[in-house]
Amino acid sequence: VVQRVAEMESVQKATQYVVDTSKVMHQKVSESERVQQSVDFVRRKTTELAESERVQKGIEVAKETAKVVSEKTAQGFEVAKERTKAMRQSAGAVWQQGRGSISKVRANVSAIAWKGSARDTLDIAARDEMWKNIRVQGAEELVVPARTEHTSAYHVSKGSTLRWTFRVKEHDVGFGVRMRVQEWGGSREDEVLVVERYDCADTISGSWVADEDRTIILAFDNRYSRLRSKTVAYLVGTEKPPVFTEPAPFDTAPVSTLAAGPTSEPAVRAIV
Repeated sequence: VVQRVAEMESVQKATQYVVDTSKVMHQKVSESERVQQSVDFVRRKTTELAESERVQKGIEVAKETAKVVSEKTAQGFEVAKERTKAMRQSAGAVWQQGRGSISKVRANVSAIAWKGSARDTLDIAARDEMWKNIRVQGAEELVVPARTEHTSAYHVSKGSTLRWTFRVKEHDVGFGVRMRVQEWGGSREDEVLVVERYDCADTISGSWVADEDRTIILAFDNRYSRLRSKTVAYLVGTEKPPVFTEPAPFDTAPVSTLAAGPTSEPAVRAIV
């Protein structure tokens, strides 16, 4: 009996030990899970904080970049404005130096007009006296599609006058004059007469005198029209400068009054 009691006590102790050990293990596992959760929480917050800092830095960089871009864009606008202003002033100077002129004449179009002959449409026969000494370099009725421009180039020698006349069939069309300038690697086109829109009720005539041998571009501009094409009749020619001939010089040599024989006038003697 004593032995059995002892065995039962041993079993009881072992059972208690197992229970206590299980409790300790469970407690340690729970603590380990809490620690792991805390570690995960800290990692997650650290990651979120880092991402937030990167986002903030990204925002700051974006702000700085936007500021720089805005400043450069503003500077670009100012430079473009200054260049446009300088080009317009230069164009005005070239136009004035060439004694440029342009005029509008309100005139009805004849019944036979707009059938393919620019001369008939512009009634050049009625202005034959004006065009008789002009070498015609272009006479055409053409269609300028929407959102495009039509250009034609003419060589004008020094002192010669480039003359043009045109009208548009319906609505209006832009017209301008440019000058082609050769430069290193190609060429550029400088404005001589800024593009302006002209109404279909007017016949437009103009002229410009070349200060040097020039290549002049006449432009019919319909880029502003999104849907409508424009029909234009134009006539372009060059007129050479007038040739002045100097009159022959008069013979101013004195006529000799000496006769072959003795003079009939009495000699004049000095009184001493």
